[in-house]
Amino acid sequence: MPRELKSEQELLALVVKALDADPATAGWIPTGFHETVEDEGGCNWDISHLHRDRRDADARGEASKAAADIINGLRGRYNLL
Repeated sequence: MPRELKSEQELLALVVKALDADPATAGWIPTGFHETVEDEGGCNWDISHLHRDRRDADARGEASKAAADIINGLRGRYNLL
């Protein structure tokens, strides 16, 4: 299935909305969004870091795992223009 093309702002909005919809990742925002060379699956973007005001290490680990699933799902559907 071909990926839908989105601008950087559109992708960030999609990621933030998807993270906020999940209780394990609500409040976490992507701060390490970057364009990449297409990977083996054909995706040309990734997010390397999430940020939240709270500095709870336990929450960060759990949120990062849940966020990876959400972000990878979006990476499979969208590409950066």
